[in-house]
Amino acid sequence: MKKCPKCSAGLVEIVYGMPSYELFEAAERGEVVIGGCEVIGDGPKYHCKNCNIDYSRDLKKSYKPDRF
Repeated sequence: MKKCPKCSAGLVEIVYGMPSYELFEAAERGEVVIGGCEVIGDGPKYHCKNCNIDYSRDLKKSYKPDRF
């Protein structure tokens, strides 16, 4: 499991595309984050629920999440 560079908590994957019922259930359990239908460029791949920060695939770039 990948760890947050800021707090060392476990990161969850951000999943893009049309979500299935199973994906909604996984999101409710906190196993993934639903990222929307499209991502432009090199969008975030992981999310830290503790810090509420999104990270790129290599964890070198952080993003402020648009989600509430």
